[in-house]
Amino acid sequence: MARELTGDEVLAIDAGTQGLSVVLWCPERKAILGIGEAPYQADCIPGLPDGRLEQYADWWTDALRQAMVLLRKNLADTDAGELKTVAGIGVTGHMHCMVRRAADGSKPFGCDMWNDPRGVAESKELKNLFGEHIPSRWTGSHILARMKSDPEEWKQATGVNVTSGSLLHDLTGQWAVGCGDATGMFGNLGPDGQIDREKLRKIDTATGNRFTRLERLVPKVIPAGEVAGRLNARGSEILGGLPEGIPVAAPEGDQQTTFVAAAAGELELALSAGTSFTGNLPCRAKMVAESETINVLETPDRLTMLMVCARNGTIGFAQYVQGLSQLGGKGFGETADLLTDLAVETPADCYGALLMGFFQGENVTELPHARARLVGAGIELPGNPGVMARLLLEAPCLTMRYGIEQLRPKIGDLRGVILTGGALKSKGGFAPQLFANILGVPVTGRTGDEEGTAKGAAILGAYMVAKQSGQDPGSLSDFAKSQTVGAATTWQPQAELTDLYDQRYRRFADETKRMQAAGD
Repeated sequence: MARELTGDEVLAIDAGTQGLSVVLWCPERKAILGIGEAPYQADCIPGLPDGRLEQYADWWTDALRQAMVLLRKNLADTDAGELKTVAGIGVTGHMHCMVRRAADGSKPFGCDMWNDPRGVAESKELKNLFGEHIPSRWTGSHILARMKSDPEEWKQATGVNVTSGSLLHDLTGQWAVGCGDATGMFGNLGPDGQIDREKLRKIDTATGNRFTRLERLVPKVIPAGEVAGRLNARGSEILGGLPEGIPVAAPEGDQQTTFVAAAAGELELALSAGTSFTGNLPCRAKMVAESETINVLETPDRLTMLMVCARNGTIGFAQYVQGLSQLGGKGFGETADLLTDLAVETPADCYGALLMGFFQGENVTELPHARARLVGAGIELPGNPGVMARLLLEAPCLTMRYGIEQLRPKIGDLRGVILTGGALKSKGGFAPQLFANILGVPVTGRTGDEEGTAKGAAILGAYMVAKQSGQDPGSLSDFAKSQTVGAATTWQPQAELTDLYDQRYRRFADETKRMQAAGD
């Protein structure tokens, strides 16, 4: 007989780039008890010029309502019991997305996505102002771009935040964000642990002090373990009647919560294989970002987090699968498995073909305007979808290795990789094994980490509950390790393929240098 819900569970909310999921987490059992998922009205606002990629904040709230209905249905279908209350709520969202609030508290403006093409020139301008590299996809670059391109609209804003902070506002009325997500806005925080006011004043001055001072617009920064707000009447309605007053943890970015779920140790890379292909590495030393290749952020508990974020992740493979599934009349999962079978049968050297998978430009290789290209492709390519499947899974990992190689002089060799995300669903572990071969280190995945982002938000919520109840949960890192108990599988690099993948990486690095020299 299934155990009834006790009210000690934690609700986690994960707003991804294409849809939102909620999970109910039991800290005692260290398990996900139920899940609900809902897509957004659209991937992006249609009809925008110049390749702009924006969403509306209301889409996230609408999807949250739908996901809560489906979570309750999932709990009922599994005889888990009726969801009446929870001990706390954790919130995470896709990072860097610029959200603006109007005077009446609504958010009627388009929210610039992390992969919106604007911000390249502003990234360079901010580096000159701060002496610290701020990537073009980060919120600060998009804020400056909007100030310059849409000044009249910008004047209407009474607050600026990111996805996770916007959801916190919807649920509690508070305008706040977690430490990690805040560093994805303007880089390293100030000495007081808040968004650096000196940086904000430099932007104000650079824009002629024509607008409301940025320090009056940005969110308050809340560290892990603290209460960011409590569920209000509107939040109760959005969550289908959960009681007002439930504490909500500091909202964090998807990469921070994925990092928490991975519970990565020293010199272990927390690798999230999704729309982007992102590796995060904990570091105790304070660092300043110098280039686009290695980003410097913070963890929710204020450790340095070194990030290699390949813009082109597994989405290329996913779109290829989607196209073939429509042609073949088969489901996505079945088509993905069939392609994986073909990829397994394909020689690891792909008959000499190499994919430079820069479908949207690539930040890690400092080629923001590059496009994908095949190198050395022969007649085998059009006749064998397995070659293309293998290349599409290989390409983002080659980009990841490029970033890690730039990081190696600062941190030494990696000990291993903790993998989360959809790549763990790869048939027979093909994708994790491929990643281990390319990176040259063991790759470990755990049961339940396919939903690593939401799981990390749940752990942050549970950590807050433990701290606020007077318990001593220890450090966030130790607490996360205590909550992460799924059965683990480790894929070791295959010794007989080491030389081959080293050669393929060298070809990739040489072609990247050629493209950089040519200004591609």
